[in-house]
Amino acid sequence: MEGGYAQHYAQAQEEFVEWYYKDHPNEQIQTLKSMMTWDEMRDFDTELRFAIEAFEECEQVKIIFDYDRGEHLLKIKWEVNPWWEDQVLHFYYCVLLPIDTVDFKTPYQLAAGEEE
Repeated sequence: MEGGYAQHYAQAQEEFVEWYYKDHPNEQIQTLKSMMTWDEMRDFDTELRFAIEAFEECEQVKIIFDYDRGEHLLKIKWEVNPWWEDQVLHFYYCVLLPIDTVDFKTPYQLAAGEEE
């Protein structure tokens, strides 16, 4: 999947919500989930709001070196441990961005709107 950060954040969050509800123990919540979007469910399901908060706090960003490719990569991942007792696998979503050829700018350059 290609795309910018916002697209991957939205995709990861959507996959997280699907993962969160997969083994939800409350049958009434499962029924409502089948009739509503997850945005609507967030307004209704207090536990989902807590889960989304945990998702937002689990983002990890770091720079790694890929020895096979011989380049540095920006690694962004969202990883959450099981939420329900029956969820034996944790949630994991990760993207890598080659950054050796990225043009970096200082905060001043961005604020001033400087071009290359």
